Amino acid sequence: FQGDNESFRLRHAFGQFRSILAGKTWSTFMDIDSQPEEVDVEGINGQVLRRQSQIRWFPEFGENYNLKLALEDPATDIYNAQAQRGAFDLVASLNKMPLGPLGRWNYRVGVVLRELRAINSEIGSDGALPVKSTTGWGITTGGRQPVTHGGEDDFILWQLTYGEGIGRYINDLSSVGGGDAVFDPEGKLKALPVFSGYVSYMHRWPMKRWFLKTWPGVLRSSFTLSWVDINNYDFQEGSAYDRTVRASMNLMYNPTQHIQGGLEFLWGERKNKDGSKGTATQLQFAMRYIF
Repeated sequence: FQGDNESFRLRHAFGQFRSILAGKTWSTFMDIDSQPEEVDVEGINGQVLRRQSQIRWFPEFGENYNLKLALEDPATDIYNAQAQRGAFDLVASLNKMPLGPLGRWNYRVGVVLRELRAINSEIGSDGALPVKSTTGWGITTGGRQPVTHGGEDDFILWQLTYGEGIGRYINDLSSVGGGDAVFDPEGKLKALPVFSGYVSYMHRWPMKRWFLKTWPGVLRSSFTLSWVDINNYDFQEGSAYDRTVRASMNLMYNPTQHIQGGLEFLWGERKNKDGSKGTATQLQFAMRYIF
């Protein structure tokens, strides 16, 4: 019920035939397998998080690897201007499964190439609003590595993303808006450089050693540090988004396969281009029923 006026929100709607997928689902640029477990619905600021329309081809690519190629929704997200759809968002990813020469390592590399378009606020000499364009690109890598023997208890999860004009794919910039590009004083469209990521440690608590030894289910925690850093241009306003840092820790419990509870503490800081900053803390609890 996260749509307008507590209505249903469409999350996934796609069809698949053999190695072709078409419809709306997680972006091919996103790594769903390396996401830390969170209570916060808004999610981690520095993660690649996007659902959008696409057509995807995933041919066979060896026993231990998974290749995906996609054309995705080419929308542009720009601040203080009228965004237009670009000609393309080309996305490719290569997943290494937890098999083969690196054993239990599971890692992934994704790349995106974009055309960004927007209408300049200045009126052209012929009275028309000129459409400007520029190229955006990005690369992301992440993974999930078991820490303890057998891979059943603790994990390290991470993601690093760098590029220009890819703010729409990064969770915090997508929520704030305008993270892809900006017009300079000469009326040129400039892609915004951004570096984001997170590192997380997930630990499963040994309930049999505690007073909870008679309780059923699984008790675990995730400790996550994440960030977003934009390389602002000199001509941007002082209030422009420059950097955010976020830290969280939680306690998750599943008494049964379908019921999950969680308690989480969050701390975050935002810094603007002019150096002004603010911090916030949050404590939240959630219950979830998994169909």
